[in-house]
Amino acid sequence: MPSPGMLVYFAFILLIIIAIFFKKKPVIIAAIGLLAVGVLDTGSFFGGIQAAFRGFLLTAADLLPIILLIGLVVAMTGMLKETKTETILIKPILKIKNAAYLYWLAGVMLLTFSLFLWPTPAVSLLGALILPLIHRSRISPLGLAVGLCIFGEGIALAGDYVIQGAPSLSARSAGVALEQVLRQSLPLVCGSGIIASLIGFRMMMVQQKKNIPAYVVADNRERLDGQKGEEQQKELDVLSPIKQNHQIQKRKRMILALAAVAFYLLAVIWLIYGRLRGDSAVAVIGGVTLLVLILGTILTDYKTSFNTFGRHIQTGMKFSMEVFAPIVVISGFFLLGTHSGYENVLLHQGAGYLEQLAYKLSGIVVLNKYSCALLVMLTAVLGAMSGSGFAALPLAGGIAAALGQAAGISAVPLAVLGQVTAIWTDAAVIPWGFPAIVSAVTQTEAAQIVRLNVLPWLAALCFSLIWTLFSY
Repeated sequence: MPSPGMLVYFAFILLIIIAIFFKKKPVIIAAIGLLAVGVLDTGSFFGGIQAAFRGFLLTAADLLPIILLIGLVVAMTGMLKETKTETILIKPILKIKNAAYLYWLAGVMLLTFSLFLWPTPAVSLLGALILPLIHRSRISPLGLAVGLCIFGEGIALAGDYVIQGAPSLSARSAGVALEQVLRQSLPLVCGSGIIASLIGFRMMMVQQKKNIPAYVVADNRERLDGQKGEEQQKELDVLSPIKQNHQIQKRKRMILALAAVAFYLLAVIWLIYGRLRGDSAVAVIGGVTLLVLILGTILTDYKTSFNTFGRHIQTGMKFSMEVFAPIVVISGFFLLGTHSGYENVLLHQGAGYLEQLAYKLSGIVVLNKYSCALLVMLTAVLGAMSGSGFAALPLAGGIAAALGQAAGISAVPLAVLGQVTAIWTDAAVIPWGFPAIVSAVTQTEAAQIVRLNVLPWLAALCFSLIWTLFSY
């Protein structure tokens, strides 16, 4: 019999999904849900509010490296815009006027980076070097964000063929050989990636036709470029007064542009040959971004560098905190469904609510290849709702092994299906997952990205399910 806390937990999940569907921000629903589950589970109001705070604290600690990294990236890109250094970096890209080309260019670049660096540091690196410049081509940032989700985590991490972290975890959890998982996942990753990227491209072109405004300040500046007159000059002064007062010389801008490119190239080489992953990779990108920010601030005007640096940092961190503050609340609620959250927030031993539901479902359904595949997919989706598709892999792999043994079928296709499903779910339709990072980089809303990602996500999962069923 489900506990009252579990019933309330899933009721609030439903309310959050409804809020997102109707374009509402579900932050207060998640906060009330976390408090309600804590009170019911502990049997004490004071125990409940303590559990709610532990949920926020644990999630904030997990997200802090990303919050700081995005804040530094935004601060550095603001410095590049203010000093006009971006005009030097953007010169080759300005020749590409077609938004379609930019969609595929940014996607392939992010896919390549993600294979070697993993998606989070890769999208931050791309955001620092490329994305602040692409907006001048008038591409819709929302449409581009859809493509970044698809290429950055959907395709790259679903297979993870270079680092092999995801397939290794799936193979260990399912008790099968790594080579089998890699071989079986290739058609699923390629097929789902091609279908999702084509649909995402169509979604981006639809956004282009709607002429959705991109970065407001950047667009105003671009519109003012080439125009003359006192009125336009006054608007430019309002948008960027510091830039007008502290124009750096062309030689200094060139030095800063070359230094930025050189530092990031060295960072990529360091990450690849040093085999740095996860927080270590994030630390490298963050440190290089900080170095470029310091260099640019001093080169601009060393006399005012103290105040200018502080202003850039404040702007970047303010933006990052505004983006991730609701993510901390919502992710804290979904953390209760995981093993880690169940132990560290509610202070119980055992599987989290989402994991318990997955195990209960597997015990009451008649098992065959169809029901096993659907159960593994459902398990992977539930596990990814915590905001980490990677963290859902042990659960999906374990369920695949148990169901495969009980149904007398191979566990390898099921484990691969669970892996692809979990990664695609986090990459596309979890607003507090990878879309939150993409939204921070592209300066869009995660909920809007998720709504556009639903169709590519469904198409990717349908292809994966059909291919798995026919592979038996």
